[in-house]
Amino acid sequence: MREVWALKSIGRLLRRCIVSDPHLWIAFAAAIIFVLLEFLQGLGWLPWKVPFEGLLIVILICILMLVGDRLKEGDLVRDNAEKLNRITNSVFDRRVALRKRPELPEDYAYLWGGFTGTYYVFNPSYRLDKNTGFADIEKILIHRYQKPQFIKARYLFLTGDDAGKESLQTFCQLMARVKQEHPSVVKQIEVKELKNRKASLEAEMYLGTRNGQKAGVLELKELALDPQHGLPHYYLVVDDASVVDHYVEDHFEPAWNDLTAQEKDVFAPPAEAAPATPPAARK
Repeated sequence: MREVWALKSIGRLLRRCIVSDPHLWIAFAAAIIFVLLEFLQGLGWLPWKVPFEGLLIVILICILMLVGDRLKEGDLVRDNAEKLNRITNSVFDRRVALRKRPELPEDYAYLWGGFTGTYYVFNPSYRLDKNTGFADIEKILIHRYQKPQFIKARYLFLTGDDAGKESLQTFCQLMARVKQEHPSVVKQIEVKELKNRKASLEAEMYLGTRNGQKAGVLELKELALDPQHGLPHYYLVVDDASVVDHYVEDHFEPAWNDLTAQEKDVFAPPAEAAPATPPAARK
């Protein structure tokens, strides 16, 4: 049985090879015949002289056919390469996903979970964190900061309006909760604020590395329809390194290095309110 199976396999292989490139096999067979006749004639076993010129012509014709096949295959390869490039571009250029505003912890984790390396955040809002629940968001953040692959995060807040100030205040509260479970977060977080720019007028940006490649989450700003900060209808999830690098280098870094940007210690205890001054006694 094994011998029959082996013979069938060899037969299928030979048929496939011969069908795929018949001219090669014709030239190969002609060459074998040429060598065999040369050997037999040298031994004197052939009663007639072999017309080697005719056999050489057959081999030459086969070689020319092979050259023609290779030229055709070259065009075919180029055509196939172009088709593959078009298919690749059509598939892998779809590096942007449109996601609705998250309502569940799973949605939140999909958008902002898994970042490693250096994480750049421009104009963040935490209104969604309040809606989702601090307990679930805290777990996601602790998991992010505890990863060995995570280096640091830079947060830049625009506090030129009440929306930006509220976001920064909420962030301080959230970091205080994270610090209780992960004290090393103090060394991983850098925060600055720009008091001359309004959060409600600019989009949120979350940029970094996720799953070994550059990734970003961008707020789809709809200023004319919804000027509120932190409640966009959609977010764009981008997995294109050139797009992420563009926003980091041309948008985040200039704002971060702005001379008016002020460092903010989000882990400092809140300042105690000064006691109210009693009204002056009437005379």
